Amino acid sequence: MPSIEDLLNHYSYTKQDEENRRKLAELILPEKEQFASDFYAMLEEAPYTAQFFPTQEAINKRKTTFKFWLKIILTSPFDHRLHLKLERVGKTHVRIGLDGHYVNASMNFVRRYCQQILFQSVSDTRSMDSLLETLNKVLDISLDIMTSSYREAELKQVFLSKRAEYWMVRWAERIMHGLNLVLMVGLLLLAAGVTALLSTDIYFALSSDVEQGVIRALGSLLILWMMVELLHAQVEQLKGGKFHVRIFVDLAMVAFIRKIFVASLEGKDPWSFGLLIGALLVLGIIYFLLGHSEKKQPGAR
Repeated sequence: MPSIEDLLNHYSYTKQDEENRRKLAELILPEKEQFASDFYAMLEEAPYTAQFFPTQEAINKRKTTFKFWLKIILTSPFDHRLHLKLERVGKTHVRIGLDGHYVNASMNFVRRYCQQILFQSVSDTRSMDSLLETLNKVLDISLDIMTSSYREAELKQVFLSKRAEYWMVRWAERIMHGLNLVLMVGLLLLAAGVTALLSTDIYFALSSDVEQGVIRALGSLLILWMMVELLHAQVEQLKGGKFHVRIFVDLAMVAFIRKIFVASLEGKDPWSFGLLIGALLVLGIIYFLLGHSEKKQPGAR
């Protein structure tokens, strides 16, 4: 934000403008009560700005603020104190959530209102032109300070929001990585359990019923193979690879194949056996559709 001295230089504010500002104060400030009422009436017409005046107390407070603002821009020295006061006005606009568009629109109303007072009070054309030029400079400097602080406050809010978002995403990624490691450990324990189950089935085949033991061992072997696939997919994801939904369909199909093996040994009724076959067929169709979809995606191998 430029200093008040830089602003005055940028707007070519001269000693003549300072003299004109005193004349503007003499002409405009006597109308400040009516100005505050008309300014509020203008704001009340728009539903968006009217919501900032929910009570009569709020209305009276804002009217006092309008009059105070008009007085300081016409009578206070153009120094750092006035600069700070106008900055606080802009920061207040941000704090209450006022859209910056309405700040500019309101300044347009103020400009036209003050110009109307000058048209009614000054008859000399040369003096009128000089006063209007100074009025425009004063209002533009005021608007510049308010909107600049407005933008700075908004940028600060965006910066804080971005920073909070950055830390949230960073911690979320760390937690997700930790959960993936926990999942990896769980898969390893399950794989160890399936290996133990496979050993039990092989022992059963060798010691008791070869036919049932072999079929049960085949089912356990399928599950162990599926666990290996899950571990492989998890390792690939931890390395940044793509996550494949199809792996879960694979797991479901293996589970149903094993149930079919077991059902054939237990002598299930044809209806139950048919349901298992039908479910396996549905999973096969889903598996085919997922594979077809993955092949169409960019980068699919």
